[in-house]
Amino acid sequence: MSYQNRGISVSERIFWLFSCLNTQTYDEVAPKIEYWSELALTQGFTTVDKLVEDVSGLAWTTSRCPASSARFLKEFRDSSRRSTQAKSFVDEFCIRVFLWFAAASAEDLGMNGHSGRVASGGGYGFIEAASFIGYLIRGGLLNHEIVRLHLIKPLTAHCYPRPETSAETVRANAICQLFAVAGSTLVQGHLEADDVRVCFEILRTQLSKPGGIKGLSATKLEVQCGTHPKTSHRNLLTPSCGSGTS
Repeated sequence: MSYQNRGISVSERIFWLFSCLNTQTYDEVAPKIEYWSELALTQGFTTVDKLVEDVSGLAWTTSRCPASSARFLKEFRDSSRRSTQAKSFVDEFCIRVFLWFAAASAEDLGMNGHSGRVASGGGYGFIEAASFIGYLIRGGLLNHEIVRLHLIKPLTAHCYPRPETSAETVRANAICQLFAVAGSTLVQGHLEADDVRVCFEILRTQLSKPGGIKGLSATKLEVQCGTHPKTSHRNLLTPSCGSGTS
């Protein structure tokens, strides 16, 4: 088998193993991902860029557990025995997924079959990616500054006052996923107060519609107010934090 074909085979195996990763399988599957990733990169079967390209599609699918994937990526990167190539793979993977998500924010992300050029799976894939990114942010796998500059503004810049459109429902669901997963991290310094305010204005609009956002109630999204980190959790869907972060 040629080196090129070996790289393809190993990348496919790594992708498949990530798809099998969840809380129940973690102890069994994580060491296998570690082994194959290190093998592929240190033995030259593939490059960091190529492995990132082959595996980053995970973020857009429902066939993996984002919490377990983010846990693995953090533990894998932070291990003292990790190779330089493997550390680079994790860093580049996280940045690639994040920037593609920001780019996909400009697409027509409907739930009625539009696949989009960037967002694999269209609106459904976009919401899945939002959840994935939420876990990357919560795990400290994305640079603070890149999150502040490139997360919310692309996502909200294309939200128009047409809450009846499925595209706006998709973006509201994506915002919901981000804050449900990484709310405390986002509010306590990763985002500007104005960005947080815009996000929750969009969520309030969606909640006021019949049916609202699937799985979201006015009490579900509770994160600590960034200006009162030692106080009890406050509901950011109501204006309870006086500094404007609510």
